Amino acid sequence: MNFYSIYSPDFLSKNLAALTQIGGILMQKQTTFSLSRHELSQDILLNRKSNKVQKGLVLRPVALAVLLAWNNVYAAETESHFYGKIDVQALHTTNDLFRYADQGWQLDFPLSRLGFKAQTALSGDNSIVSVYEWQVNSLDSDNKQHPVASRNTYIGINSLIFGELSFGKNDTRFKKSEGKVDLFRETVADKSQVIAGQDRLENILTYVSPKSEQFQLNASYQTGISDEKAGGYDLSVTYGDDALKQTTMYLGAAYVNGLNNLRGHRVVLQVRVYENTLGTVSLGAMAQHLENLTSRQGGNSWLLSAQLATKLALYKVQYVEDPTHIRHQGHARTWSVGLDLLHSTTLNTYGLVTLLKVQPDTQMEPAAQARNEVGLAIGARWYF
Repeated sequence: MNFYSIYSPDFLSKNLAALTQIGGILMQKQTTFSLSRHELSQDILLNRKSNKVQKGLVLRPVALAVLLAWNNVYAAETESHFYGKIDVQALHTTNDLFRYADQGWQLDFPLSRLGFKAQTALSGDNSIVSVYEWQVNSLDSDNKQHPVASRNTYIGINSLIFGELSFGKNDTRFKKSEGKVDLFRETVADKSQVIAGQDRLENILTYVSPKSEQFQLNASYQTGISDEKAGGYDLSVTYGDDALKQTTMYLGAAYVNGLNNLRGHRVVLQVRVYENTLGTVSLGAMAQHLENLTSRQGGNSWLLSAQLATKLALYKVQYVEDPTHIRHQGHARTWSVGLDLLHSTTLNTYGLVTLLKVQPDTQMEPAAQARNEVGLAIGARWYF
């Protein structure tokens, strides 16, 4: 019998009762999406014994095959959820040095976002994963024509044994190696104000290995078939938990070659140094060397951060220095202090002050003067 013979009158007449019974059982069970072959077989036997099936009916092999096929479809569970962040902020800057901000007062929604993630189970421990995110851009002059943009948007396959491989738009692994060393990320005091390498690129093939003894291997490869300038790759190795909850230390090391026309390496360290009933003190440091492959500008950059975390608040200080001229036309430094008030695990209010200083290269611009700018922000964040 070939596949198309299941539509023949002979097949239908011989198997209609069995298929009808199977359909009734599936309709009762399908809402659970976890019906096993054993459960179905037991239900059919019980129904036959209670005379719910025509007397003398024998479940034929073809009907059983349909039963098992339907069971496989419903057994493929899909989990999905929405998530995001709403950040409302009042920001004041004194000049026009800061990236992602205009001079003066402004009401902003810095990098507020909405994401959707779905995961469909396959055979064994494998699954298909997909992520789709959108964000509100900072409302500076560069983004006023494009206030909304996509964030990480990719599809891939995940295995508990082999890790996750995905393709699409994604953060580079060089960027992700920072962990949580930047205490002011996604604010005007973000280290990306002065330090390069924080890239989210299109046409990225990303691999993330499973953790083994807290070690993890990661890699990115960009095809270069994009409106972005160049392809390339990066590699990173991390150890520990960047939230410093499962481990007292996080260590990251990464190398990039070609992605966004950058080549270099970075090392990141976070340490939980003291903890008692009053709070937890943690320190962070990052050192990196980068060269822009187009302009040939480059050099070494540094970041130092410290945080006191209590049940009700986070007290933060941070210093960043970058002489590479990649992000600013000069030797750039930032000093930042901040306070986050924790109202719940998903809601906080915050305030911060940051000073940006850019010292031009006197050999290239002998008459140039150092420029300073102060940024002040207060706001509220809700994660969901």
